[in-house]
Amino acid sequence: MKKMSIKLRVIGLVILSLVVMGFVVGFTAVSQSTEALMEKSYGGLTASRDMKRNQIQNFFDERIGDIRVLASSNDLNAFMQKLSVQKRELGIAEDERYPVQNTGVQEITKAHHKYFENYMNEYGYYDIFLISDAGHVMYTVARESDYGANLASGSLKASGLAKAWRQAKQKGRASFVDMEPYGPSAGAPAMFLGYPLKEGVLVFQISDEAINKIMRFRKGYGETQEDYLVGPDKLMRSDSYLDPKNHSLKASFADPQKGKVDTEAVRQAFAGETDTQIIIDYNGNPVLSAYSTIDIGEDFKWAILSEIDKAEVMEMPNKVRNTMIAENLIILAVIISLAFWLINTGLIKPLEAFKSSMLEIADKHNLTYKVSTDAPLEIAQMASSFNSLLDSLRDLIANTKQSSSENASISHELSTTALGVGNNVEKSVSVIDNATKQAATIKTEIVESVKHAKES
Repeated sequence: MKKMSIKLRVIGLVILSLVVMGFVVGFTAVSQSTEALMEKSYGGLTASRDMKRNQIQNFFDERIGDIRVLASSNDLNAFMQKLSVQKRELGIAEDERYPVQNTGVQEITKAHHKYFENYMNEYGYYDIFLISDAGHVMYTVARESDYGANLASGSLKASGLAKAWRQAKQKGRASFVDMEPYGPSAGAPAMFLGYPLKEGVLVFQISDEAINKIMRFRKGYGETQEDYLVGPDKLMRSDSYLDPKNHSLKASFADPQKGKVDTEAVRQAFAGETDTQIIIDYNGNPVLSAYSTIDIGEDFKWAILSEIDKAEVMEMPNKVRNTMIAENLIILAVIISLAFWLINTGLIKPLEAFKSSMLEIADKHNLTYKVSTDAPLEIAQMASSFNSLLDSLRDLIANTKQSSSENASISHELSTTALGVGNNVEKSVSVIDNATKQAATIKTEIVESVKHAKES
């Protein structure tokens, strides 16, 4: 790092800063767009859920209204009275089937059949039943195998039709029985609504097609968006759009292991929660799920769910993200190129020129050279200061040279004087030496003279 050039450091810092900035801006934009689209999807799912919920709720409220109106009609009461009288005249035991093949019964039925057939077709019911207090199915429009059955003791005593008959009698009001396989209708799931009469019970077999018609409406939906109903047993109450093979109404009851919908959304809905969140659906895919429950009369609840695959919701944010990444890369490339050019032209080249000038001065020892000040402000100031330094150095050297010349002259004079003094000293030393020698001779002579004098 210490040996990295300024050029690399500056450009690296700029690139890193731009990349970080691009990442932060891109991440923020994608996050905000994702959040906005998720909220929009949540809002759409919630609206779909609530709309379908209200439609299904109204559907069942209308069924209650239908059965009340029909139960109070003169045609039905007259028909029921005739059948009851015929039953008493025939002396049918409570554990016997109702003799629907009896000529008298057929004549009574024929007179009213057209009215009920039209009513059933007009209001979209699968079948309409008139059942005696004892549980005899005295009339059915569809005339399946349940026609004439004894619901109190026969093979259908545990069926949904028998439950509707019992509940209407016991509760004294319109009573729904949830869907379950019904043998006389080829084992298909059937739903019943019973209503007490003066001498029996009126029962509607509600068509699942009418419910599916509401739930299959998908105008404005995405490819993976669907609405469906689930019962307390976690089985379907309407057909799935995404998986009709295993999660249609009939397939769900035919193979509960594959057709069950035991997801977090369903569990939360039956726990009384109404919410929208991301869960794993019955296909094992993450989905946005808006869930709630529907009250089916006063008898039970269904869960209603509006869902869409998370992948579909994220498709647009992912496109936005990819587009932004591509655009950011292009913008970054342009900005980095421009920044490289500006940095190289405005900073790196002046610095390199400054560096070259200094190296040339050092190599040639030419203090008269001037560093160019045609550079950005800071580098120009450095160059100006360096030029001032060179001027000062030249002045100092010139002064030093002049002082050196003067000092050399003085040194020469001092040297000459010192040489003369040296010669004089040498001569003096020689004189002194001769004098010393003469003194020694004189001393010797004196000593000899003293010696001779003593001897004398």
